[in-house]
Amino acid sequence: KQYAIAHAEDPFINLGDWDVGTFLPDGPNKKDLDAIFPDKPVILTDNSGHSSWLNSKALAMFGIDQQTPDLSSGVSMIVRDENGQTTGWIKEFQILDMLAESLLRSKPELKEMMKYYLNYLSAHGVTILWDAGNFILDEEIYSVLQELDQENALPMGYEGSYHIYDPRQIDFAIDELLKLRGAYTETRLKFNSIKIHFDGVVEIGTAGVLEGYELNPESHGGYLFSAEQLATFIIELQKHDIDLHLHSVGDAATREILNAVELARSTSNIEIEITICHLEHVNPDDFSRFAKLDVHANFTPHWWGGTFFGNAGEMQMGYERIYKSQPASELWSKGANVTFSSDVTTLSNHHRANPFVGIQMSLTRQEFDKGSNAPIFGPKTARLSLDQSITAYTFHGARQLGKENIIGSLEVGKQADFIILEENIFNMNIYKIHNLKPKAVFVEGLLESGEL
Repeated sequence: KQYAIAHAEDPFINLGDWDVGTFLPDGPNKKDLDAIFPDKPVILTDNSGHSSWLNSKALAMFGIDQQTPDLSSGVSMIVRDENGQTTGWIKEFQILDMLAESLLRSKPELKEMMKYYLNYLSAHGVTILWDAGNFILDEEIYSVLQELDQENALPMGYEGSYHIYDPRQIDFAIDELLKLRGAYTETRLKFNSIKIHFDGVVEIGTAGVLEGYELNPESHGGYLFSAEQLATFIIELQKHDIDLHLHSVGDAATREILNAVELARSTSNIEIEITICHLEHVNPDDFSRFAKLDVHANFTPHWWGGTFFGNAGEMQMGYERIYKSQPASELWSKGANVTFSSDVTTLSNHHRANPFVGIQMSLTRQEFDKGSNAPIFGPKTARLSLDQSITAYTFHGARQLGKENIIGSLEVGKQADFIILEENIFNMNIYKIHNLKPKAVFVEGLLESGEL
């Protein structure tokens, strides 16, 4: 309310974030916002980044009523009460297309912010970045990156993608990726993959899970496509040499993806790179299938302190499933190509994209800035070794991109992407690894950050 008074001229309020766990199981309700904001549209994003709380004016602004269909069953949806009335809780990407452009900064502002973020990543050792997608803002984002590349101001290799979050997109996604490739490819900016937001997240009950949610055992979340649909799409991607990257949090969603890959490989020669990211919950029966099917297993180690999204995940899944979640060490032991990434989407959390934060947390399964006495997330056996963690960020990451013959290790004949540290990471206190900053970062043999 104080914000509304200070920004009385704003057409609507869009802020965050609220803790999902506070309002489970039914979620927040528009009537509580209506009591404070009867006349101004209000949209509040949750702390998982996957749902919004709207008042009645905001629902009207987006044209959402009893007849509005869900974007995808069990994933992007409008929560309704027992009478079919909208409650104001909107899950996943239901209103994204209508909201996204209102969040975009001016092009000069966007360019400066992107330069800041990319230079931060470069200064912390990133030599190539894979972009998980920009929803409907591809033109706005990639035109800025193209300018940076043309100005020799893109400090790393940059792999762009086309992002599917609405099931209808699968019919034209390949054409859209090829358009991006034709319009924006430059020296360092490339387009080789499509990303599918295959399911949601456990915090709001939209991840596809085998066993029902604790707060609603009848609910198993959802995912966008059947194994048969996805297999057909994989075969089409192979024809155009386009890689596939899939967001999957729930064990049912991951199993459906693996089934699709198995089906596609049984009928066609599939040589594209296929990656499943996040993998918070994987059924043990599926651990060995990653290596067997040559599917990359991409994890997000800065989540491994267990506190990043609050306690909603444990409320939804129960202690035992959360305790065993994000099983990177188990998949590694079964031969999977385990890789690491950041999934950082906000400026306020940009420091968590630092690979040295991820390295430390993969060794400790503890919050990086809380020291050795911080709670351990999961069993100690879930911890990885330093050699494994570095490999996940380097050679295994290169394999995920299909570039292991070009980058990912220090070998004669490979591209000179490397960093120089002033300390031997293998000899230092592991709880100080997050403080490391390279003395120098080279991309294609050129000094991009630091000094000699």
